[in-house]
Amino acid sequence: MRRFAIGLFASTMLAAAAQAGPKEDLQKAWDKGATAFVAKQAADGGWSLPALGPGSDVAMTGMAVAALAGNEEGRKKFADAIAKGCDYLVKNQDTEGQIHNAKSVPKLTNYKTAIGIMALAAADKVKYKDVIAKAAEWFKHFQYSEDGKGEYKVDKKSPDYGGAGYEEDPGEEGPRADMSNTSYMLEALNAAEVPKDSEVWKRAMVYIQHCQNRSESNDGPGFDKLGVTVGDDGGFFYRPGESKAEKETLPNGKVSLRSYGSMTYAGLKSMIYANLSKDDARVKAAMGWISKHYTLDENPGMGAKGMYYYFNTFASAMDAWGADEIKDADGETHKWAEELAKKLSSLQKADGTWAGDPRWMEDIDPLPTLYSLLSLNKAAKHLK
Repeated sequence: MRRFAIGLFASTMLAAAAQAGPKEDLQKAWDKGATAFVAKQAADGGWSLPALGPGSDVAMTGMAVAALAGNEEGRKKFADAIAKGCDYLVKNQDTEGQIHNAKSVPKLTNYKTAIGIMALAAADKVKYKDVIAKAAEWFKHFQYSEDGKGEYKVDKKSPDYGGAGYEEDPGEEGPRADMSNTSYMLEALNAAEVPKDSEVWKRAMVYIQHCQNRSESNDGPGFDKLGVTVGDDGGFFYRPGESKAEKETLPNGKVSLRSYGSMTYAGLKSMIYANLSKDDARVKAAMGWISKHYTLDENPGMGAKGMYYYFNTFASAMDAWGADEIKDADGETHKWAEELAKKLSSLQKADGTWAGDPRWMEDIDPLPTLYSLLSLNKAAKHLK
């Protein structure tokens, strides 16, 4: 009888293991990664990245809080770490609303404030309502526009109009926006629930379309001075006049900025946050590029460079898009969340962390690990 009971128990356990699906596998990878970086939380509640200087950093802390709070099991298991991380972020909000490391060089204020908003919104949108609102209000004056403060005031003819960038001291050339910083700003404003009829979204769309290879909606401000023209593949580049994937020669002999993966997904999610419909021609053009270049084996146009940033923008954009599946150019249907979870699980190291190409610090822990956990959080919402 005892042997029968033991045998029945073993069979039941094996059956349960066999039934473990993609969501369970994702959670295992997430648990392992989260446990690895939570142990590195500092006494002040923050996390650090050596390349950004000594001590805790707002960006790393914000990403850590968002990663932990964005996972259902993680919210409970790591509640204390989340609370301490939020305290650190709140303490680093200044009187104007920015959430940053005031003494760090460079300050990266747009990037850090955006991540801070997303983290606090993920942790407790009600508790941190005032902190989030104050930071969102600051963005309205940091966005490069006619209402921008000081050096961040630009007119509508500027190629930077409606965007946001890294610069703390624009200098003689003025502010320089980029699609990455702009997408962070817009994702944060979306998390802060800034009304979609706000001018900030309308201005942002001016900048967004100036980073898309679609000549019908992009008049290419300043492109002629750089000897380049706007392409028509629907993808995105880094900023007007610059692509991290360099340039390419079109069939007509003209030179354009090459579209690439991470910026195209950043552009797609930004258009969705700006309340464009799926039927909008600009959105359809971006999805057309994505279907032709669908892959999780590289950052299309960049190879291994920025892979974990790519995974994060890919997951964020697909989550914002709202569908569980996507068809590639050959008509093959992909369950993107399941494929992403499998990919990240295959890349996870034995100690639970991830590491990538040295460019953009993706070989330095915990950055690639945080990108991975944030990506898994988005994927989890689209798995059964």
